[in-house]
Amino acid sequence: MASLTKKERVLAVLNGEIPDRVPIFDYLIHDGVFNHFGAESIPLRSDKHHIAACAKCLDLCHPLGGLPREPGRIINDDGSKTIVERWMSWNIPAPSQSLLTDSDGKIKEELEKQIEQCESRIGEAKPDAKKDAVENARSLEPYTGDMVYITAWACTALPYGNTERRMLAYADYPELVEKKMRLDNILTLERLQATAYKEISPVAIIWDDIAYKNRLFYPPDLLERLYFPALAEICGLFHSRDIRVLFHSDGDVTSVLPNLIDCGIDGLNPVETSAGMNYADIKRDYGDKITIVGGMDAVDVLALGSIDEVAAETKRLINIAGKSGGLIAASSSGQIDMSMPAENVVAFYETVWDYGRY
Repeated sequence: MASLTKKERVLAVLNGEIPDRVPIFDYLIHDGVFNHFGAESIPLRSDKHHIAACAKCLDLCHPLGGLPREPGRIINDDGSKTIVERWMSWNIPAPSQSLLTDSDGKIKEELEKQIEQCESRIGEAKPDAKKDAVENARSLEPYTGDMVYITAWACTALPYGNTERRMLAYADYPELVEKKMRLDNILTLERLQATAYKEISPVAIIWDDIAYKNRLFYPPDLLERLYFPALAEICGLFHSRDIRVLFHSDGDVTSVLPNLIDCGIDGLNPVETSAGMNYADIKRDYGDKITIVGGMDAVDVLALGSIDEVAAETKRLINIAGKSGGLIAASSSGQIDMSMPAENVVAFYETVWDYGRY
């Protein structure tokens, strides 16, 4: 088969066709890997330099969000702390935020404030939003090359903070949470109506962590009633624009995979094997309906394995998940980061390039 461009290769897989080789996707934040493939050192907060570095080894990637950053520690106004590393950051709640109580009514007050803000924003989509999105995409073309760079995205999970706080808020104020979620989805659909076009981003990603190890975060009936209808509506909008949809959730979503497929997702990421997911089972049961976007063991193999083990597991992934197409190779953790030896990541990519041909 003649060599395809990266865009042709990615879209072939997501359209159920067999490409020339398995494409590679990841959230790549690894200086050693960038250096290996000849990328310049990436300055702080330089999205364009990061995109150019990713384009040296990936077929598909998505926005980084202003990284890398200057490492440090930030004390926020609400007493929480933000720990910042070069490629990652995370929040540590204030002691009062970690309590499962709303005795002072702050959660209710904050939800009401957020609802008011959402209501004030409905219908304010800028008339020149598409023009701005096209101009932004064109400005990135010198950096992306023919790599598919995803700029169409959505989140549809329950609102209000981390999962613990979401469930607390929902238990105490279900009407407010549901109203906030409906408003969020209206605003998301308005934004996508204005900015989601195939010529700008032929692939979209929906980021919603709805599970963790071996189980869901949320009760299935809550997902059925609130989450899946919103997800289906967003997938429907993307499909109406001929945009393929990747769905990202950490954890084990096996029990609701039929629901996710019914909602219209085209690819599942990252297929977290260490959380209980099994790409062989997914390929067997749903391989004609969905693309596996991930599956490469991030913990025992990429982070802790030898180069030979990386090569062997990559071949196994290709042999099983990539049989007759249907695989975009990626880490099962949703990212390639500095916890993984650069030589292991390079071995992963090079094995895909050499072995993953059809």
